[in-house]
Amino acid sequence: MGLFSGKPESKPSLETLGSPPDRTPATANKSSGALPTVIGKDAVVKGELLSQTDMLVEGRVEGKIHGKHRVVIGESGNVHAQVHADVVSVRGEVHGDCEATKKVEIAATGKVFGNISAEAIVVAEGATFRGASKMTKRPQPKPVEAQASPTNPQSGVRPPATRGVN
Repeated sequence: MGLFSGKPESKPSLETLGSPPDRTPATANKSSGALPTVIGKDAVVKGELLSQTDMLVEGRVEGKIHGKHRVVIGESGNVHAQVHADVVSVRGEVHGDCEATKKVEIAATGKVFGNISAEAIVVAEGATFRGASKMTKRPQPKPVEAQASPTNPQSGVRPPATRGVN
């Protein structure tokens, strides 16, 4: 039962909280079964917000947001913060930089006033974006270099042994 309504309580997920039907919604963390962190419409958070699960912001946040997986700024979300996550999805308003390891997406209802940085950047028709964008790539692992040897200090490979002819 819900606390005040007398109706059965349902567990929130980003899917039930307004994901567009044409997008794959972020839901509970599949490995842990954890529910997303939700900042409701009436909430005001000042400071640093950290979450190991997906996050939905429908209220106001001032400071920094660090999400491990996906951070969604909902249509009623008003964020004055730096936002960091694997995927940052903006449907509301962000005043600050958005940095993602994978993707930043700004929906048609979204407004971003700040810089964005990610491997993939999607700005829908009708969205507002004022700032600089930077396409990044994941760092590639460096190839293992051969170790130097006394006979061939650069390549680390010794020349084949030869037998003298008598």
